[in-house]
Parts: sequence; structure tokens; C-alpha cells
Amino acid sequence: MVRRLYGGLPPCASGGASLTLHEQKEGFVVGIGSPRTAEDVLARDSLFGDSTAIATRNLARYRVGLSLLGVRSARHSDALHALSAEPAEGLLPLLGDPVLRNAFEDDVARLENGVFTESSLGDILAAWPAPATDGIGPCESMMKVPARPWPNVSASWVWTGLESSQSGQPVARRVRVLCRNSFEGSDRDEPLEATPEMVHALQEGANLLTALLPELGVSVLQHVSLIGFSDGESPDGPLQSLSGGDPLPSALLMSPSRLSDPWKTAETLLHEAAHLKLFDVLRSCSLVQDGSARVAIPWRMTSWTFIRVLVALHFYAHLTVFQAAARGASAEVIARYGPPPTAEEIDEPTPGSQAAAAGTYRTGFERLVYLAEQALCADHGQLTKEGRRFVHWLLDSIEWGEQSVRSPVPAVTGARSAEVATTASDRAVVTGGVFVRSEPTILWELPELRQLLVVRPDTAGFHWLDAHAWVVYALCDGVPLATLAERYRLAVDGPLSEDTALRQARACLSLLIGAGLVSQVDE
Repeated sequence: MVRRLYGGLPPCASGGASLTLHEQKEGFVVGIGSPRTAEDVLARDSLFGDSTAIATRNLARYRVGLSLLGVRSARHSDALHALSAEPAEGLLPLLGDPVLRNAFEDDVARLENGVFTESSLGDILAAWPAPATDGIGPCESMMKVPARPWPNVSASWVWTGLESSQSGQPVARRVRVLCRNSFEGSDRDEPLEATPEMVHALQEGANLLTALLPELGVSVLQHVSLIGFSDGESPDGPLQSLSGGDPLPSALLMSPSRLSDPWKTAETLLHEAAHLKLFDVLRSCSLVQDGSARVAIPWRMTSWTFIRVLVALHFYAHLTVFQAAARGASAEVIARYGPPPTAEEIDEPTPGSQAAAAGTYRTGFERLVYLAEQALCADHGQLTKEGRRFVHWLLDSIEWGEQSVRSPVPAVTGARSAEVATTASDRAVVTGGVFVRSEPTILWELPELRQLLVVRPDTAGFHWLDAHAWVVYALCDGVPLATLAERYRLAVDGPLSEDTALRQARACLSLLIGAGLVSQVDE
């Protein structure tokens, strides 16, 4: 049963930041923000920044996904259903385990692509003798020495080496395959065994990060499960650090050299943990229309996918705020950790690239501006509504000085209207017939986030409805467009004209019909 929970609609974006620190760079002023205000923007946005909200959506996705797998799995139905019912404090760290998370995502992908036969996650649960009730995943349970570097923040753990008795276990073999696939140009099949000194240095870097950025540091570290160390290679040279997407989920790897200085460690943790946070965001939010567009990157020899542009923009915004916080570090922080670097440390442009020849794009800010231009101004036509909000959210953490923007990147100020945009596809919703919800569906309400998760079991498609779409979806019970739009207008707090209500209802209907959640049929 779908019911209307809200009398009002939420704003579509966080408020703008009023930022004051400025730095002179090559003759123009760069507004880089009050670190505290910028930190609030990056850490509190309900869709992209609030780690508690992100975890709530992930938890809903896990529970529904595990239930779907349990229905479709002949051999492991009981185990999958039991795991789906685990308390949040146990389920979240369990599915943060790289092997369990990789198997879950692989199972769900096979469901979505119609090629599911049996659950690989179920196979792993059956082969794992430990009970799935203590919040410790199979990989962590096989470590020689337990090591959780920031236990008061999250259940993150450090790779300290596999117990010899566990090395032949199916889980051990699988995690080695996942790691090996992440070590390009290396014959290593697992991370280096971290020593107590390495764990301590990692802790110091995390302590520095959370001292500089208390909200943001804690927020990003909550998305890290495994921290490993490697001396492998990357396409651009020796590996400095990397974070895992689907191939090695919830994990970051770094070179031991990144532990040589707590400032370097803190920046590395922010960099890779911010990527892991964004990967979790993308499980319940689509930022791009499709992945076909390629974007030229002046400091690299090869173009990037559009989603990679957004991932890099996300990092450079976080880096800019970190650098501002470092410049304003307190005397107490400097006394404990030493002075921050005097020069920005950033990877060099690839030899032979346009930037390498011209001596440009050697700062994070230059790259941030270029990527923002590509996202908002270049004619790639890739951003969804959430994607545009995502870019503006990042720019909310940066205030451009009057002379800082040399290309037309829009300024971002204040909260934006909640009005739903009208597109050509919206106009394709005709006035005849009535609108009905498609069945069967699984509904998962997240009232605290003003979202509804709707899943079609036949396609394993996960659809996240905001309050606008939720209200319209709830009203699709066999009524025509005019009636639906009027009921929608009455459901909204505050005055809403009939024309605006009709336009917003049509926009939501277009999305719902396109997702296969609603049908328009003859009366």
C-alpha cells in the first residue's frame, strides 16, 4: 500500500556558502572558502554529503536486494533472507567486506541483466564457517592481527596478512583475485602486511584529517572498510593510492610512502575515502544520462568518460577545502603534526600532454575550474537533474572571486527552487486515459529522507523517488491527468498554481512511465 506521507516538498539543493579566505594565484583572486562553512556544505547535503543518509539508502538497497536474491536462489534462500534481516549495525559492516560486497553487486547486476542462475554471495556465506552476527566480515576475520585504526568512527580495518590456516579458504582465494586485479603491472596477489608502525602512522593521518575537518573527515572515513598497502604500478607510474569500485569494493590501497608524513597521509585518506563515499552515493543516484560522452583532459593523453569527470571534480573540491583548512591549521595542530606543506602536492601532467607542454593545470584549483566548465558549460548533454545539482553542490563549497573565473561557470548562491523542470518527454504525457501503478513492486519507505524506493522484481530495477515523484506515484490509482494534478496541488504545502501543478505532475509522470513504474491506460 502506498500512502501520502508529506504535505510539503523538500528543496532541491543545499544552501550556498559564504566564503571568505582568498589566495592570490597568477594575477587573479581565487575564493577558496572558509573551511568550516565549506565543510558544512560538503558533509551535510542530504543526497551527496550526509553519510548517515547515504548509509540509510544503502541499507534499504541491501535489504531489498538480499530479499530478491533469496527469492531467486534455490540453494541459499534461507541464508540470504537471514542476512537481509540482520540489524543495521551488523549488516552494514558485513556488506562492507570486499568479498561479500563484490559478490552482492555481481549478483544484483546479473539479476538486472536477466542472467542470474544462483547466488555467488550465497555460495560464500555457505563456505564461511563464522556466524554472520558479529559485524565482522570474512576477510577481516582472517587477518593475522586485528587492527581497526579509527574504531570510534567506523568499522574500518587494516590488512595485516592472512592467517596461514585460512589461506586456502574460498574467501581468501577470492579476495586475492580481487586484489590482484587491482595491482596493475605487479605480480602481487595481496596487499603488504601492515606493521604496527604502519597502523600507527595511518591513525595519525586520520587524526590529523579529523582535527582539520571534524565533520568531513569523519564522514568520508565511514565509507572505508579495508585499508591496504601496496607497492604496485598504475598507468601513470608507481602506485600512490587507489580506491576500489566494483572490482575491490569499500577498499583503499596506498603506497607505504604515503605514511612518511601525516599531512600526506591525511590528504591520501581524504582523496580515496571521498571516492568511496561517491561510489556509495552512485548506488542510489544517477548523475549522467549515459556513459558515451568522452571529455578531453589537457593534463592527460587520453580522454575521460563523463562520469570520471564528475568523480575528479568531486575530489578536487574536497582537496581545495582540505588545503584551505591546512593553511589555517591551529598552533596545536602544527605542534603535534608539524607544519603543513608549503607547496601543493599534485600529480604531474602526463608527459606529452597539452598541459605538460604549456606548463598549465598544475594545481587542483585549475583542474577543478576546467572540470566544472566541462560539466556545466560544454555541450555534452550528459547531466541528469541530480547531476546538475551535484555539480552546483560542489561549487557551493567554493566562492569564485570576481576575477577568478575566466570561463562562464555559473555562480551558485542560496537554495534553489524545488520546481520540477519540464522536458520534451514531459509533453508526451497525453491528457487521455488514466494512470495506474505497475505491479508487482516492492516498496521501501525512507520517510526521514523523503524518499521512496520502488523495486520491480521482474527486472531488479531500483528506482529512488523524491517527494515530488512519491506523491505523484501514490496518486496513480486509476485517475486522469487533470484529477491527479489537482490532487497533487492540494498535497503541496503553500500556494501552487494549477498550471505549475500540472507541469510538475507531468514531469514526474514522464519519469515514472519511463521507469516502467506507471502506465497510462484507457478509461
